[in-house]
Amino acid sequence: MISKKAICAMGLMFSTTSIAGTDWGTRKGMRFGYSYLGGLEDHQLLKTDANPDGDPDASLRTPGMFAMGFELQQTRDGGSWLDMLFIQNVTISGLDQSIAAPSASLLVGFEIQDQLQLAIGPNLSAVDPEDTGNYFHLATAAGYTVEAGDFSVPFHVVYIPDVLGNFRLAATTGINW
Repeated sequence: MISKKAICAMGLMFSTTSIAGTDWGTRKGMRFGYSYLGGLEDHQLLKTDANPDGDPDASLRTPGMFAMGFELQQTRDGGSWLDMLFIQNVTISGLDQSIAAPSASLLVGFEIQDQLQLAIGPNLSAVDPEDTGNYFHLATAAGYTVEAGDFSVPFHVVYIPDVLGNFRLAATTGINW
């Protein structure tokens, strides 16, 4: 039997839209930023001065982490001010704390005036900080893209809540080509 993880991985792998005709646009590029794990401040997973009873083997020393990744965006031109938007994103967080916490998102939404993006969709995280099997989440994202010659510079904010009251909040930027 195929597991939920395998189905989601296959969905992310085959999710790129076919680029047919002139009404499709594509952007891709690197992302860099900051990711914050909220709700874990007093949790046993963190070993800090403020939480001396935390797990001595805990790998997280702070809930804030550096994030970097790659994003692919496809837009279907709406003919006016509104376009349909598909986003695939792979991000690795925690490298500044000597851990790797990868996640992948598949978002769908819309783009206004080729600059403002709003999207929502599933997020798959390979790491569950509370070890309760919560690897799938709903991601909501908002972004603004500034044209810079042949490139563009995106500014994105992503919010990913957890059923246990925890959340991830990320702010990223980068360059598209």
